[in-house]
Amino acid sequence: MRARSIFLALGLAACGGSPKTASEGPVGGTGDAAGDGDPQAPAPKVKTEAAQLLKEAAAARAKGDLSGAESALKDAIEEDPTFIQAYFNLGVLYEEQGDREKAKEWYKRTTEKDAKFGDALVNLGNIYLAEGRRNEAIAAFQQAVQVEPFNGEAHLNLAIFAKESKDFATAVKHVRTALKENSQSVAAYDVLARVYYDLGKYELAQLVCLNALEIDPKAASIHNLQGLVYLKLDDVTRALASFQRATEADSRFVPALMNLGAITFNYRDYESSYRAFDAVLKVEPKNVDALLSRAVAARGMQRFDEAEKGYKEVVTLDAKHAGAFYNLGILYQEHMNKLEDALASFESVLRFESQDADLRKDVTQRIQEVRIQIQALKENEKMMKEQGAQPAAPSGGEQPPAAEGGGA
Repeated sequence: MRARSIFLALGLAACGGSPKTASEGPVGGTGDAAGDGDPQAPAPKVKTEAAQLLKEAAAARAKGDLSGAESALKDAIEEDPTFIQAYFNLGVLYEEQGDREKAKEWYKRTTEKDAKFGDALVNLGNIYLAEGRRNEAIAAFQQAVQVEPFNGEAHLNLAIFAKESKDFATAVKHVRTALKENSQSVAAYDVLARVYYDLGKYELAQLVCLNALEIDPKAASIHNLQGLVYLKLDDVTRALASFQRATEADSRFVPALMNLGAITFNYRDYESSYRAFDAVLKVEPKNVDALLSRAVAARGMQRFDEAEKGYKEVVTLDAKHAGAFYNLGILYQEHMNKLEDALASFESVLRFESQDADLRKDVTQRIQEVRIQIQALKENEKMMKEQGAQPAAPSGGEQPPAAEGGGA
């Protein structure tokens, strides 16, 4: 039987999932987030009253009083219309509340007041990313590095885009620039290691991972990547240990949980695999790959009804999911003796899968087998009726559990 292997998760996303925030900053300064690309330039003076209101806004935000924080920031702007931090932090405040339109408005007003405020452009770019506006996001990050040449987060996002385009030289250049801003940036080492991973330079990727773990031994993303490197080096035991360390560092880190589930499944440790995928679904209840993979693990534990329910959940979320229909077909054909349902499931695979020639060949053969089984069952029933005996159920032709595989 053709295996459907559970995929491994790299877990790389654009930097800056949470907006960068400006610090309160001393009176007379613009705070640590208001970089202008010229460390020698004198900081503009800020009115004492405005600076005090910024502190009050920070205190209100810390207490969860977002309305109070908003009011204090707007009062700070009234006191001092040049107070850039207040503009920027209003953008952060609105972004944290999910109001992207107001957040974008205040980030833009920040850059209108100070064209060299790179972090406002970075946060704006991150919002564009969340909205699926990739080109505008890239433009915002590019503008950020133009006005603030050592803005690390902007460089890292540009490095990721370059990596995705397989422009690895540019990606490395952006990462190294980010490291000039902060030589202890684990995020920068993370991106650099992934570039080497994509290039097939696994020893270099491993070395970068080790450097990152010296800075932060609990960096879940680094442990996860290290596990993937070990897999490429055919060291499954160390890979498994790395994925486990990643989940110990962050029990909600989905890529490592997915990888842990995949490896333990391949070891036929179905209970551990099930637990890993179940943990993913506590974080991401609609993660289709985790739903499918958990159902496969349930089938490995002979929990057929639960497996069936899991596959159907996938189809509810994705009505054209060929992997779910394939696994339903296997379940019905080989374990639940529901041949008509197996036939319908396999026919759905052919309707929805057009690229995978090997899968289509396998399913076509299975359809022929199921039709033969159905015909044999009908002939058996007819013969038994004529003889006045109870018809016998046909053999399910059960295959080894590991052959069914996992995610699509």
